Amino acid sequence: MGLPNVEQILGLAVFDPEGLPCDCFITSQHKDTEWVQLVLQSLGLRQLMSSAMDLPQAGNTIIRTKIGNIAIVCCDRGYIALLLKRSLPQERPQIGHDWVDWICEFEATVVRTHTNFKAV
Repeated sequence: MGLPNVEQILGLAVFDPEGLPCDCFITSQHKDTEWVQLVLQSLGLRQLMSSAMDLPQAGNTIIRTKIGNIAIVCCDRGYIALLLKRSLPQERPQIGHDWVDWICEFEATVVRTHTNFKAV
């Protein structure tokens, strides 16, 4: 799977470096924000395991859910999570450097002004 396009994105959430939510954006295609709780729990578990077991911080992650794939990427300012439509049930996207750069740029320059997204 290549880079997502705007129509594939159902939601976007921004988290600080500690994994706490800062901003959340939804689309008319998926107005539910329950997936953000799953990301919050995932980031909290990461932080706990890293500190308790003296492990390095985990990198980027994909979480598969019934509603779509959640891509969590590390950016300079923290984490960004995207809820993406899944084209095929077996789809398993890989997060490469091009994804991280694209998502960080998308969050910084597009999501806050694009008509598909509404801040909640």
